[in-house]
Amino acid sequence: MTWQGTWRGGRWRAALVGALLCTGLPEARAEEPDAGTPVASTAQRRGILTLRASWRTGVPDYMGGSLTVQALPLVDVELGATLVNPVVGSLYLRAGPRWSLYEGRDDAGRGLSLRMSALAGARGTSAYVVSEGSFGAQWGLNAVAALEGTYWLARYFGVSAQLVAGGTTYFPLRRPVQVLLGPLTPDARFSLGLSF
Repeated sequence: MTWQGTWRGGRWRAALVGALLCTGLPEARAEEPDAGTPVASTAQRRGILTLRASWRTGVPDYMGGSLTVQALPLVDVELGATLVNPVVGSLYLRAGPRWSLYEGRDDAGRGLSLRMSALAGARGTSAYVVSEGSFGAQWGLNAVAALEGTYWLARYFGVSAQLVAGGTTYFPLRRPVQVLLGPLTPDARFSLGLSF
């Protein structure tokens, strides 16, 4: 029996088709959802980051901006800058756990999601003392609780509103910033932003 006869006889063809099916099946199987895995897991995507701004909705800050990174599972990391008044400003970095309170997104990724987080970190405030012509600075421990709602207009884009309440205990390094004297300075604000 010749090679051509064997090919025409179907043995080689069957072996080739079988080999192709065996190499293609694991890929097809990997793309199929598991029976125990929820299909809507992509619709429940919570976002990677949120950019926020506030204007005259905070205490003691009258203007501020922040960036919150939610890429880590169950953890928020937030970096922000604020102005208390034209000569007093601050920077803060805080992080902490987050909890999902409500997830109402549909299969297309649209809908409302609510979450809460508890954040703690450092806040540095500096002020320009006009009479002395120099800056004074304080660093302190900042802790807040945050409640945030995001309405997702698309799977990767949403409009966010956040309410934050907490405070900062400052530790003077060189000289105290006079506006922030006291054992606890409140830190509260309402801000709007965009989530991605």
